[in-house]
Amino acid sequence: MSAAEPNLSDRTAPVLDWLASNLSTDADLELATLVRHLEELGRSDVSRSQLHRCLDLLHSRSMAISRQFRERLAGASLPLTLGLHRSATRLVSALGKLADGHAEVLEEVRHRLVRTLRRNPATISAKALELLGEQLTIAHLAGNSAPYEFWLKAHSLYVGSTSEAEVGNGNETPESAKAAYKYLLAFSAAHPEGLTGREICWLSDFLTSNASSTSIRQSVPGEDEMGWFWLDPDQDTQPMSIHRRNPPHVDGLIYFSGEELARRATSLIEILEGEASLPAGFHAGLERSEAATLLRRVREYWACPPRREHSRRRSQYAVRVCCGLDTIWKMLRDPGLPHQARYFSEWMVVNESPTGYAIMQVTGNANELNAGMALALRRSDDEPWTLCVVRWIRTETPEQIELGLQVLANSAKPVTVGFRNATRTRPMSPALVLPPVQALGRQQAILAPAGTYSARRFMLVSDTNRLYVAQGRLLSLDMQTAAVELFQYEIDPYPL
Repeated sequence: MSAAEPNLSDRTAPVLDWLASNLSTDADLELATLVRHLEELGRSDVSRSQLHRCLDLLHSRSMAISRQFRERLAGASLPLTLGLHRSATRLVSALGKLADGHAEVLEEVRHRLVRTLRRNPATISAKALELLGEQLTIAHLAGNSAPYEFWLKAHSLYVGSTSEAEVGNGNETPESAKAAYKYLLAFSAAHPEGLTGREICWLSDFLTSNASSTSIRQSVPGEDEMGWFWLDPDQDTQPMSIHRRNPPHVDGLIYFSGEELARRATSLIEILEGEASLPAGFHAGLERSEAATLLRRVREYWACPPRREHSRRRSQYAVRVCCGLDTIWKMLRDPGLPHQARYFSEWMVVNESPTGYAIMQVTGNANELNAGMALALRRSDDEPWTLCVVRWIRTETPEQIELGLQVLANSAKPVTVGFRNATRTRPMSPALVLPPVQALGRQQAILAPAGTYSARRFMLVSDTNRLYVAQGRLLSLDMQTAAVELFQYEIDPYPL
């Protein structure tokens, strides 16, 4: 035995002791310990065999720690507090380091042609891709995008596992690696930056059970095949819908379809909206109606992703912003009150199109932001408020926030509405009446809090200038998010 070996054992002994202990309920302590041990294992005087011995155990422990933080991040609005943002950033970094460690082991195994069960390349690839999946999920929960070169790593691991299958006994990519890669593609295709934390966590659990039903192939889809995405393994890019951009004429592209996933979502929506009992293994975190609303939205991205119809042009001008349906409603009811300035914050428009904006915070402390919430903006006091819904949020740091907005209307009128439902009494809810938009073929519409709609008929009350009471009849439900819902209506000519 060499004199150096006891020292090497001493380097990993504390790591192994910690990994053998029970998981603490203090997530921050667990994360700090994980980060410290990863730094120790990265020292040059730790042998590769010692590192390999710890990786499998670190994989399980880090996934458990990440699950602890998911619970905290799910209930947090954006931007995160400084402490929670710092923890999320450290966790994303730690998961990335572990994935890199598995990738290094994978290269060594391939180079040495080791094929033991403990050093099986397919198993290593799957664990690395699982870590990347968790890293991407936590990044979006924190309001961030995928880390630098994230997709290059993911593509390399998947393509590598495919190569291993081709030279081995089988001709298919090992299912564990393929399933982990499909999770990444399906999660990214679902537009997670447009979801709340609770929705992201529920979707993640749903995809863990169902993402394997998606399709991956290397042949070009036909013109009649809908809902396909393409990926270039040599580029650090996420799946791109064929509807939004045609694939380049290069070899080696990967094509991905979520149509089967969309069909599964449709089947689950029918169960959630009916009276049948929930299926076994139904994921907690959302109510039945909330889960159905989420599945309807992500189903569109999987089945037939929307095409961008208008290009965005760069801009740079200041706007006043009012966030939240309830706050907008109060502001519009009393537009002349001197204390209204407390509802506003200053933002900068960075690009715009006829149907939307991207804005960045300039002054003030924005908080309680969530994807899907209502927002109003205007350039000057002489202009009307433009009503929008937040389509995505990006906040790389708590001080830098960027929002993507979809325009709903250029004016609004505050009212209260109450749906007539004999089985359940509901209080009147604040809402906004939006004018018709002939270009979109839209009649008068109402923007109301999520969960307001419960029947075809409802009462509408307006008392801003004079008292007006009418019965409305719902024509179509056009939008549902975690915060609001938009439906077209008409005044019922035969009120009950």
